[in-house]
Amino acid sequence: MKEIVITGGGSSLADAILESLEFVDAEYVVRLVDSVEHAGEARRWRGRTLVIELDSEVAISDSAVVLDLNHNYVGDALVFRPELSSVSLLRLMFGVLEPNSISSLYGVVREPVAEILGGVEALAGQVTQLFNGRDPESQPFGGTLAFNCRTLDDGLLVKALQTIPALNGAVISLERFQSDVFYTTHVSLWMQLTTQIALDTILLMGNTQYESGLSVAPNMGRVDIDAEMKIYVREVSTTWVHVMASADLEKTIWSQEAKDIVLSELGIPA
Repeated sequence: MKEIVITGGGSSLADAILESLEFVDAEYVVRLVDSVEHAGEARRWRGRTLVIELDSEVAISDSAVVLDLNHNYVGDALVFRPELSSVSLLRLMFGVLEPNSISSLYGVVREPVAEILGGVEALAGQVTQLFNGRDPESQPFGGTLAFNCRTLDDGLLVKALQTIPALNGAVISLERFQSDVFYTTHVSLWMQLTTQIALDTILLMGNTQYESGLSVAPNMGRVDIDAEMKIYVREVSTTWVHVMASADLEKTIWSQEAKDIVLSELGIPA
């Protein structure tokens, strides 16, 4: 029986992945491993209890798939590791486009704190500290993020985006911000397409009506595990479009990517 291991098993992302796998009809086992902070905790899943094992005492070399949320696995198993939020989002959006379909990409990227290890707890702590008249702890953001945003270098992001076939050779210029949003990743992009097919494909992606003053984050906290991303598309000219997209990073993007890898290993169509 194939074994699926989730490192960082005590995280909210691990919980989202378990939720996405709840009704996968196949024979396999899941093991959760994490550091001493979470070892010994339990999760109910598919009618049984999963106890989080201490990572320093667990051998996972024979596992079929490792969902490496802690980025510390070294081995030959099929591995999923979370990418930068906007890279994952745009890979999902542009994966249907032919290579070199986009010649120019400009815009703004807002990353949620869920992207940072311990970021959700740290932001909640900063909010509490501010309300109590205290100076917020600067880490892991390098300063105050609550009710604020911080500018990030876009070099690593641009390099990662250029690995998406549709963006091969594209001119990319982005403003990248660390936002004070817990889970919602958001992009606002101006794109020049190279073919009519690419333009038509992008226009068909829109699933939400654009309107002035729209909310880019879920109005009522977290979304359902199978919620789709919100995509707003406006045609600007015969070759240019403006696209805005937002999604719950853990539930809509990362957990679904992890699920697709598990399904592939189990031989189940996504």
